[in-house]
Amino acid sequence: MLESLGALGGYGITSIIIIVIAFFFFVHAVKKVVGNIIGGGILFYLLNTLGITHMTWDFTNGIIVALFGVPGTIFLAIMDIIM
Repeated sequence: MLESLGALGGYGITSIIIIVIAFFFFVHAVKKVVGNIIGGGILFYLLNTLGITHMTWDFTNGIIVALFGVPGTIFLAIMDIIM
């Protein structure tokens, strides 16, 4: 049976376990990153809609929110209030 698996023959169980562990780590990391980006976008929208700040959505602000999420949006709001 193991001979028919080819390259996975001697490392079949180990490689499957490593792939499963890597998949779970990847899923959790992606979920947190995407959730942070969506949260940052929602916070950006709410800050503008409620009139707390009036930030314009441009390319730079989009990149900051995409890279840093909620902390990036808070930084943009503070910078908008100060300047």
